Amino acid sequence: MSWTSARPLATPQAAWEVASGLNYRHIENTVVAVAQDVETGEVLMVGHMDFTAVVLTLTTGLAHYYSTSRKRIWLKGEASGHFQIVKEFKTDCDGDAVVLKVAQVGAACHTGSRSCFSSPRSVKLWRV
Repeated sequence: MSWTSARPLATPQAAWEVASGLNYRHIENTVVAVAQDVETGEVLMVGHMDFTAVVLTLTTGLAHYYSTSRKRIWLKGEASGHFQIVKEFKTDCDGDAVVLKVAQVGAACHTGSRSCFSSPRSVKLWRV
């Protein structure tokens, strides 16, 4: 699958309306964004989205995030080529978090792992 297969999820007007209805109460006026594999349900990564990132995501079909360290919008895959094609966009009950169901092209994690939750640096605990 290629990033060129991405399709908008909303018109610019509808994207603006969705973005306007969110509660940007987290760090630097963002919502929490969870990227989840559309086929398996695996959580791939967690990031932040500001108003502009939400609108760009909905109008392009490619995941855009707000980098709290770089203080700017970034297109997932702009440097790595590991894009996220957004297939579904859901908000939570109070509008301060979103779930992106994506088709991941390449690795989701900056470490090169498929998921940030399966990288060598992640920790997994469970009760036996």
